[in-house]
Amino acid sequence: MQVRSRIKLMSMEKKSNTPYKSLGLKLQRIRQNKKQSVSEVSGSVEIDENLLISIEEGRKRPTQDLLLLLISHFNIEDEEAGRVWSLAGYESLDIDKNDQDLSKYPPILMLVPMDNKIVYSDKAEIVANTNGIVINFFQQPNGPYQQQTISRIGMSKEQAKELVKILERTITQSENIKKSNQSKQKPAE
Repeated sequence: MQVRSRIKLMSMEKKSNTPYKSLGLKLQRIRQNKKQSVSEVSGSVEIDENLLISIEEGRKRPTQDLLLLLISHFNIEDEEAGRVWSLAGYESLDIDKNDQDLSKYPPILMLVPMDNKIVYSDKAEIVANTNGIVINFFQQPNGPYQQQTISRIGMSKEQAKELVKILERTITQSENIKKSNQSKQKPAE
């Protein structure tokens, strides 16, 4: 009697460590089928890699907002999205493609604070996928602290190519100005 109770208790403990195992496996399969790494996906939806790993292992349930971001990122079809949504334990995800009446939804106002402060980075990391790229800028603070993300910028591949051209042109111009100033400062012999 005691042995049977202990076995049952142990199996319950294992289940509680990964309550969203089915959801996690489903999201992991989708990610792998899209041939994307954990780093690429977490960069694209702007979450910590460890959180995505915890979700894929079934230890954590994504918030509704995060799950919608993942569904959108993976471009999951409506029927499949509904299954993923229910695996997360959320109430039904009603998606009506024919519903174009936006007047029934409240208007959204998004305020983005502008900070003209320049923050210099120590390191940059670029994550690319089929949709575009995300550039993560990091700074190493003084002391024993880990590097911090100070800025993240996402863009299409076309925008990234244009940015590369602008950077090359700007760097070349600044180097030419520096050379010109140095030659003007040399005394005539």
